Amino acid sequence: MNAHTIPELRCAMSREAIIGHETSWKVSSFGVAQYRHGYDPALLAAIKEAALKLKASHAVHKHLDLTFITGADRYIPEIKELLHDKLRLERLSDMMGTKLEPYPLSIVGSTVTFMNPKDGAVEWHCDGVPVTELIPLSISDPLIGGHLEIYCDDSETGRSILESGHDLPRNKIMRIDHKMNYATLGQFLGVLHRTAPIQLGERVTLVLNQRSATKPYVDDNRMFYLAADNDQDRAWVSELAEDVWTNQLPAYRRHAEEHPVPQPAEDAVSGGARESW
Repeated sequence: MNAHTIPELRCAMSREAIIGHETSWKVSSFGVAQYRHGYDPALLAAIKEAALKLKASHAVHKHLDLTFITGADRYIPEIKELLHDKLRLERLSDMMGTKLEPYPLSIVGSTVTFMNPKDGAVEWHCDGVPVTELIPLSISDPLIGGHLEIYCDDSETGRSILESGHDLPRNKIMRIDHKMNYATLGQFLGVLHRTAPIQLGERVTLVLNQRSATKPYVDDNRMFYLAADNDQDRAWVSELAEDVWTNQLPAYRRHAEEHPVPQPAEDAVSGGARESW
């Protein structure tokens, strides 16, 4: 894999085209793309084999109807190798249009998801992490369902429709079918999306999370959201606090200093001779 080679794309769409209007809470204008990843097949096979062995003891199913191993790189060294691969990060940064770094929290940096009719898929949601790469480890043949669906409109509009008990309009949903040897990179923060329910077959996917190196504070992971999947493991609370003080806050202050808010022009000073006429 060459870090600066333009990958073979199957689809691509900007963030603003997905949401339908300009946005400010983002790391770049990149929305989503699916591309040939070029990762070592033997490495991915080793990750899949290790994940399947750990499924019974480490996978959870408690949030968004998804079964997954959270913080999977803590248990599978090959995932950590790929997560921190320099060429991979350079390539994704080129695609995203800003320098990326691995997401720092141990419970969130990577996951392995198991999707089938019994294990579920994942319901409509917006990501907490800014940038996610989805890498299929296995896709059954046949597979009915299990594709990525992205709501192409404002996420709050979509949530309101769902909470009212209605389905989202099909003409506003973009479908991306997962394919072996292709990865999907998305800035899903503030973008409503889901995995379509699987009626037949199964899919195992490696999920690697990133954030902006210059804007690490652009992040929607609230503590209650993290706790929904990790209520039995609270070491991440200290990790999050430490990251806020040492990385997010300094970066936020640097950005504020470099991009001061324009001040409104002062009102014209009164006192002209003609004002009393």
